Amino acid sequence: MNTRISQLAAITLFSLILLVGNVNAKGTESHASKHENIEATLELEDWMINDNLWEVKNNLTLEKTTDEFLELENWMTNDNVWEFEAKYETETEQSLVFEPWMTDNNIWN
Repeated sequence: MNTRISQLAAITLFSLILLVGNVNAKGTESHASKHENIEATLELEDWMINDNLWEVKNNLTLEKTTDEFLELENWMTNDNVWEFEAKYETETEQSLVFEPWMTDNNIWN
């Protein structure tokens, strides 16, 4: 069974090398330029450099807003809300131990 798989793999590899070695890939460079998009050059228009249009400071009136004052509520400082130790138990794991099979030389050789 093992020999049959090895022979099949060798035949497949040999066939692949023959197929790849005989590929004719000449002339692909000349066709690449047909698929490229050629964009027009960028031109500046009047509105792009018009100072009146881009002076946002003068055109907008900004209102200064402030956040409301933050206050502490009862639930934020209530010990019963934040006391998690009574509700949940922490899980502890056993320490790692070497077992006999881990150090047996007959297994690892």
